[in-house]
Amino acid sequence: MTSNDMEKLDAVLSGLATDGGPGVIVSVQRAGVPLVRRGYGLASLDSGLVNTPATKMRIGSTTKHFCCVLALLLRNEGKLSIDEPIARWLPELPASQGARTVRQLMNHTGGMRDYLDLSLLSNGLTIVPEEAAFDYQCRQQEENFSTSEQFMYNNGGYRLLSLVIERVLGKPLAQAMRERLFEPLSMYDTVLWSTDLDPLPGSATTHLVHPDGHFTKSLFPSVILGEGGVASTLDDMQRWLSHLVNPALWPHTLSDELMAPTTLSNGYINPYGFGLIHENWRGVTVLHHAGGVVGGTCQMLAAPEQDIQIIVMSNRSDVTAADIAQKLLTALLEPQLTPEDEPADPQLGAALGGDYYCDQSGRHFAIEAREGKLYLVSFGMPLPLLRDGESGLKVNLLSIIVFGIVAVRDSGGAVTAIHVTEQGKTHRCERVSQPVQAASSVAPFSGNWRSDELGADIVVETGERDVLRIVGLYGRNVFKLQPLRGDVCLLSSLDPHVPLHGTLRLRQGATGGRELMLDTSRTRRLRLQERADHG
Repeated sequence: MTSNDMEKLDAVLSGLATDGGPGVIVSVQRAGVPLVRRGYGLASLDSGLVNTPATKMRIGSTTKHFCCVLALLLRNEGKLSIDEPIARWLPELPASQGARTVRQLMNHTGGMRDYLDLSLLSNGLTIVPEEAAFDYQCRQQEENFSTSEQFMYNNGGYRLLSLVIERVLGKPLAQAMRERLFEPLSMYDTVLWSTDLDPLPGSATTHLVHPDGHFTKSLFPSVILGEGGVASTLDDMQRWLSHLVNPALWPHTLSDELMAPTTLSNGYINPYGFGLIHENWRGVTVLHHAGGVVGGTCQMLAAPEQDIQIIVMSNRSDVTAADIAQKLLTALLEPQLTPEDEPADPQLGAALGGDYYCDQSGRHFAIEAREGKLYLVSFGMPLPLLRDGESGLKVNLLSIIVFGIVAVRDSGGAVTAIHVTEQGKTHRCERVSQPVQAASSVAPFSGNWRSDELGADIVVETGERDVLRIVGLYGRNVFKLQPLRGDVCLLSSLDPHVPLHGTLRLRQGATGGRELMLDTSRTRRLRLQERADHG
């Protein structure tokens, strides 16, 4: 380790939490030697306590591979098959949902809908009872896609995996993790913290940052188990990461299995394994998984061949742990990294900019230039576009969201469509020459609607504001409607802290009446049926 390396790390971290607000905790190790072990900013605005290396923070979805380790250990003990239908352990599920396997839950290829997306969609950030997650999963009769056809990140699948493990062992998941994982590895500051309503001594409060810069405390709106419930410290997470790379509690083959890629039914290979991503990044083999909760983020990142391990956790919504971790790894390995992908030329926005829509899949994309950069917008998320060869473009966000984009031009050279390739499947998205602007264009969607799978009543209102109002089982949400075509609207939540965007399609239902089809990034083809009291 040289002084130059320390200067590079300090340069990455120097600007963190300089506003007197919440912050981050950071640990960097090389060959087991701590290079950085530090807290920045406040753990709590109430108490004024600062973040330290001993502060406990939520790790969010980084929890998922802990749950997978338990499942594989139970498999090795002959107590669980990961390739049999989960209906054996969860008979309450409808037959269509219970046909999924534990393997498909772990690698996000089960195709079922996600309770968390459904709850945020219909209840917003209202806190829901513990049984709500399983109730939402049991309500689903249809699916996002057929098993193994796609990869779609799914917290609901991991809630079901948690319940399977609890029923196999006959004990709560928190107890199982403590007895079988945390205590054997001396991770005494790590717990499954299932609800923010329970106190956890030594933990940081999560915070939302508002547009004017002020902070408010945040709560996760549901009980969380294996999908994202663990809270830990820097030292405990480093201990866990070291063991993951060189295990003693289980055979090395189990760690290898966690990191093995997933092959979809069309042959596409996804680097996501069982709650972990193992891939080549800029010529370096890396292992990672990020996590996010309401008001906080986490990243666990290792470059095993270089013996580098990085843990970053934040307790504020405007700091992304994954970005910080990647910059820290870059600072240590810059001379040996292959060149990073070049950003797309923002001047391409003049030719490519605008909305695109695929009739067959219902997918909407937009290409926009913002602040000198070019983005592909998918379900409201701006994704930086990168060059791909001479004429193509691509997106790669943590290997979770990956797209290839090729423009389709007419004989005059004008762009008329784009081919968007995702997981080996290509969507032809026609350019929307001019989105519908007239206020009356939302009128065909108006009326009263019902979704039994949401357990919600929905109203589409037109007039001064075109909105979709959802009254869910436990709360409500309101979405702004923006017409795209005569039969398609874009929707976006009016609550800035519920980043849900989607499309609403008007179509003819099986009985000849009107039907709406709602899509978000994790919910596809959710039917809204017209209520008899319409009008």
